[in-house]
Amino acid sequence: MTQTQGSPQGLVFDMDTFAVHDGPGIRLAVYLKGCPLACRWCHSPESQSHAPELIFMADRCILCGACAAVCPQSAHRVDGEHTIARDLCQACGQCADNCPQGGLALKGVWVSAAEVIAKAMRMKPFFDHSGGGITLSGGEVTRQPEFAEAVLRGCQAAGIHTAIETCGAASWANLERLLAHADLTLYDLKLLDDAEHRRWTGASNRQILANAARLRGYPVQVRVPLIPGVTDAAANLAGLFGFMREAGLRSVALLPYNPSAGAKYAWIGRPYELSGEPQSAARLAELLEMAQTMGLEASAG
Repeated sequence: MTQTQGSPQGLVFDMDTFAVHDGPGIRLAVYLKGCPLACRWCHSPESQSHAPELIFMADRCILCGACAAVCPQSAHRVDGEHTIARDLCQACGQCADNCPQGGLALKGVWVSAAEVIAKAMRMKPFFDHSGGGITLSGGEVTRQPEFAEAVLRGCQAAGIHTAIETCGAASWANLERLLAHADLTLYDLKLLDDAEHRRWTGASNRQILANAARLRGYPVQVRVPLIPGVTDAAANLAGLFGFMREAGLRSVALLPYNPSAGAKYAWIGRPYELSGEPQSAARLAELLEMAQTMGLEASAG
């Protein structure tokens, strides 16, 4: 991680100054780039790469050719349609800077921890009024531990509530250094079976479960994305709830399926492989009752 005037730098692909689903109150949500998982339902596929990445929103394109005129790699072709040779693109951002319709954007910019802390400080009156704070999400927050720790430490020192969201696929050392400065940890669990986890996320869940088992005593809310026919199966959820109970993790939020992610895959030239509808209110109520019956404090996210 590079340094600027003593402040660690982080690669961030977005910041939301009015986040209301990433912890209590109104929050500044900072989304870090890079993730060790490749969940096939990922709601932010532009978060997965560990490098800056160009996105293309085709519905905004007017085929003006301004991007092709400035691209040093000749990655853009505009001839009745707009295509991008992504193997040539080096994510320099010149095309995005010159797109008159905002159809191109660079996801992934380097910012310093000091800049993020200063932004959070400016929002502190909103945090204090709403019970909010700052949440570092991703991607995966533990992939940039120096930057994340510096932001969390600085915000805590300023009296700002801090939270992290993690998939748990990290060394315990990296996770523990962030837990020490997080007032709340949002911990994602998806599938209990390791083979199924590998199938749907591209990685084992052994480290994820091992880390989760060490979270007893920390302020943690487990979050389970409900993917139709995958994670929302009764057997999988019963297994996850039982694991949580044994690990001493009592709070769980069930997140209904959100099919709107498909558009983001088109932005980066990837297909979206899933289909389905959000769980009905009746189905969600059944799953919440299952969790509560097993002794958990359950809510719908």
